[in-house]
Amino acid sequence: MRQRILFLLILLSHGGVAAELNLPTVFSDHMVLQREQVVPVWGQAKPGASVTVAFAGQTKEATANQDGAWRVDLDPMGASAEPRKMTIHSSLAGEALVFNNVLLGDVWLCSGQSNMEWSMVRSENGEQVIARATHPEIRLYQTPRYFSKTPKERIEAQWTETTPGTVRGFSAVAYYFGRRLNAELGVPIGLLHSSWGGSRIEPWTPLLGFEGIESLAEIREQANSFPVGFGTDPEKAKNERQHPTAMYNGMIDAHVPFAIKGVIWYQGESNHREGSLYIDKTRALLKGWRTLFEVDFPFYFVQIAPFRYGDSDPTILPEFWEAQAEIVKQIPKTGMAVISDVTTLDDIHPPNKEIPGERLARLALDKTYGKDVVSSGPTFEQMKVEASQIVVIFSSAKGLTTRDGKAPNYFEIAGEAGHFYPADASIDGERILLSSPEVAKPLALRFGWHKLATPNLMNAAGLPAAPFRAGSALEVK
Repeated sequence: MRQRILFLLILLSHGGVAAELNLPTVFSDHMVLQREQVVPVWGQAKPGASVTVAFAGQTKEATANQDGAWRVDLDPMGASAEPRKMTIHSSLAGEALVFNNVLLGDVWLCSGQSNMEWSMVRSENGEQVIARATHPEIRLYQTPRYFSKTPKERIEAQWTETTPGTVRGFSAVAYYFGRRLNAELGVPIGLLHSSWGGSRIEPWTPLLGFEGIESLAEIREQANSFPVGFGTDPEKAKNERQHPTAMYNGMIDAHVPFAIKGVIWYQGESNHREGSLYIDKTRALLKGWRTLFEVDFPFYFVQIAPFRYGDSDPTILPEFWEAQAEIVKQIPKTGMAVISDVTTLDDIHPPNKEIPGERLARLALDKTYGKDVVSSGPTFEQMKVEASQIVVIFSSAKGLTTRDGKAPNYFEIAGEAGHFYPADASIDGERILLSSPEVAKPLALRFGWHKLATPNLMNAAGLPAAPFRAGSALEVK
């Protein structure tokens, strides 16, 4: 209650709850505006009011339409850690709104389910890292958990500087990601966090994302038909929040179209039984978000970790890993961080959140910022059958090795009979040689093809290889 009262006082001090002039709360003191892109600024005012936005030497004007909506677009600006003021004035209002301590840098939307939501204080070495977490150039925005059948007009949150107090309950993966980017790039970083434990991908997807994707036609119909009384019974809330579009409406839409650099995503545990359908669901998510944010942004995600998932078929999870890897091949500007080397097989929430955050940052530094950074572990390219052995060729395999100094593990090969047997594996430069006394004429291979697989294969950068399968016996389990 105390935090809610404080938030309302902040809004009142900015005139934010008055009908005369109103901006989304993603605009607040301490915010980071996206550098080198058009920056939309929008809100509500009295119909017909002339609204003026002044920032960093620019002045833009717009007229509120009959519904009171207005928007201006600031011209692209370079990065700056100089605290500045943004002033917004309406011709039909009293005092102007003033946002202080505004920086220019890169804003990343950080979303997903519990492993993205997982806080610093609950993470490995959390207390020690929190104690040193004073970063005036890293700004945090924590979106409250909320679901709705219609877009939520206002979110009760604001930007803060990173301090031990503000980062304590913030997403650990997002913080480690932002810390690495700030250190490497030397520009302010805004982390716009919006995630919810246990959530599926469908509730994060806006309605337009499902359009035109045949495999998701039934989901689109479901998204169009919220049940009577939706959101009114607390006992039904756990299931209702998973309704397609419900979390987008409650936790993303109010931020649109705030200018962002890209998205990091850690989700999939709640969809892990779906195999290749998850590719289309990710395509729908990105189609919707990229359209509404008006930016063809990069999207970097974590391949979910090995885990027991009760007594489930041990190949269901590898099939999902395969689908996640296929996202990178099929959808432009995407990348995947593999974390099979830091898993906890009896805990779906690996406590080490620094490694996934750092590996997501590697992807951004390499693919978005063009830095000389290795961002992927050994990636399967092709297989060749040579007599009684299979030669596996990888990309990103410089310094191919194993993290424990032993022979590469979790390789299996199969012949005409279609039965897979553990393979004897050896490293040959940037290749792997596979054979088995049980398979005279190998035709197929698979790697890490078990839900508890924690392969030891990695490259010189210490990044692990992702599970895969190849060859002509893939229908055999």
